[in-house]
Amino acid sequence: MHRDRVAPILIALLIAAVATPAAAASEALEALRDYYAQVETLQGEFEQTTRDDRGEVVEQSAGTFAIDRPDRFRWSYAEPFPQEIVADGDRLWVYDKALAQVTVRPQGQALGSAPAQLLAGDYAGLEAAFAIEAEADFVRLTPREEGQAFVEARLRFDGERPTALEIDDALGQTTRVALSALQVNEPVDEQRLRFEPPEGVDVYRGRVGQGRP
Repeated sequence: MHRDRVAPILIALLIAAVATPAAAASEALEALRDYYAQVETLQGEFEQTTRDDRGEVVEQSAGTFAIDRPDRFRWSYAEPFPQEIVADGDRLWVYDKALAQVTVRPQGQALGSAPAQLLAGDYAGLEAAFAIEAEADFVRLTPREEGQAFVEARLRFDGERPTALEIDDALGQTTRVALSALQVNEPVDEQRLRFEPPEGVDVYRGRVGQGRP
């Protein structure tokens, strides 16, 4: 190849190498905005894996979820330890079936790390609570205030559908939540978005930050 043709080709390759990550980051941010603009309800299944700071698996769980934006959701852990996290728009309930114990606190106090809490709000609220930064194929959320339940979260999308969340906590652990069998903008059974403590369980007024990530 003639030498005077090499330089333009190299320049084009360099531009492509720079432009591709930038375009992907722009798409990731657009997907986040599309989610909050277009998705009113989201239901599906999840698999959750937590690794310690050495990368070793310390917990695995799975279950189902339902989100009715902007402020109601149910996150149900089916295995290995059944637990229900329910936000009814006023209060946040955490029901540990094995312990026969319910913790409840005002929902407005709960800027927690539960995946549903990140996906159930609105974009304005997300911007107010987090610094938002788009990377090559995900969106990074960093709490604006110190002392929160996690130090960073990353959201991945396929179009306006969230497919995975990764959450880093203050202990150096990373929790990855993979979402599947998604139903978008389908009606959610109202019973899933309400919670009444079962008879015989202990009910406690909890602290901010209690409950599983």
